[in-house]
Amino acid sequence: MTTHIAKALGAAGAAGALALLCLIGAGGAASASASPVQPGPAGVAPLKVPGSFEPAAASFVTPTWGVVLGTAGCTASRACRAQLAVTADGGAHWSPMRTPAVWLANGGSSRPQVSQVVFAGRADGWLYDQYNGGQIWVTHNGGTSWREITLPGSLQTVAASADAVYAVVGSQLYRSPLGWNAWARVTAAPGSGPMTGSALAVFGDSVWFGSSTYLWAAADGVHWARYPLRSPGTYYGGPYALAGIAAADGSDVALLYAAASGMFHTGMKVLVSFNGGRSEQQTLAAPPSEGDVAAFAAAPGRFSVIAVAVVTPGLDTIYRSANLGRTWTTFGIPGTSGGAMLDSLQFMSPTVGSFVVGDPAFGIPGKLLHTADAGRTWSPVAF
Repeated sequence: MTTHIAKALGAAGAAGALALLCLIGAGGAASASASPVQPGPAGVAPLKVPGSFEPAAASFVTPTWGVVLGTAGCTASRACRAQLAVTADGGAHWSPMRTPAVWLANGGSSRPQVSQVVFAGRADGWLYDQYNGGQIWVTHNGGTSWREITLPGSLQTVAASADAVYAVVGSQLYRSPLGWNAWARVTAAPGSGPMTGSALAVFGDSVWFGSSTYLWAAADGVHWARYPLRSPGTYYGGPYALAGIAAADGSDVALLYAAASGMFHTGMKVLVSFNGGRSEQQTLAAPPSEGDVAAFAAAPGRFSVIAVAVVTPGLDTIYRSANLGRTWTTFGIPGTSGGAMLDSLQFMSPTVGSFVVGDPAFGIPGKLLHTADAGRTWSPVAF
């Protein structure tokens, strides 16, 4: 499963930034001060997905069923109306999904903007902008209708487990059951003080959050445990910081640490745990240091594959290990010349995965790439 890391800032700005996403607050429970849930303007998608459709983000629920957020006929000089495309056969055929009246986020429009899509199943889905605002557009009927909900603060990321959806808003974590809108602030480890987290992952009912010193884990999304994080040392004098979490199942979880030592040069280490994070062991070899971290993912099933996507000044790359990090292989992403935006890296099975490269809202052509051989090779998906 994928971790949640902010889209790499390629040609659109500051390619060397390592985005730290997730903040979790601990303390007493409190309800989200959301605005009244009202039906948002729906907008009607085209009768078919146009051949010029360009992806910006994707969310696959199974190897065959998934939804892609994108647009068609977009240019960097004007706002791009968002569109959703859905497949039920692994990308061989696509159909439009009704989309709310929102635009792809580029930071330059006063219109409602979104940059990410998350689906928990064929019914429940969410659209949001990970860069600005606290608005979430939600559907519980597979896109037939959408509603806009406002949470109190800057929205960082959204992730769905088997029975709930989580939203990191400012320094707080909110949770709502699937199927209806009942957002409330999560109480994790009462009395422990605030956390300054940087990563989020879910698998089944299990949820993990990471901070600078602790990993918080809940096997059922309700009862939380706090485990101290093991420091992997320094890189060229700079400390490693937790940059991502990726779960292979409900107890096997991988932690990515990164230490930036200059633009497009980042030291990385991966630690794995087979007991939900209670204890960790370091992988034997580190991924190459060329590139800035854009995404981190693990394939389901006892760490059959661990992958890190990075942006570089030359060819954007995926580093892949199929032996718990003992060795790493390099896959240069076709059609990129370095500094592209990488998003939505995920594995839906031990062999099937996908990710998005580019961002049409910033004038960077978007493509969805797919693998059927556990990340050894990747190929673009046609729309």
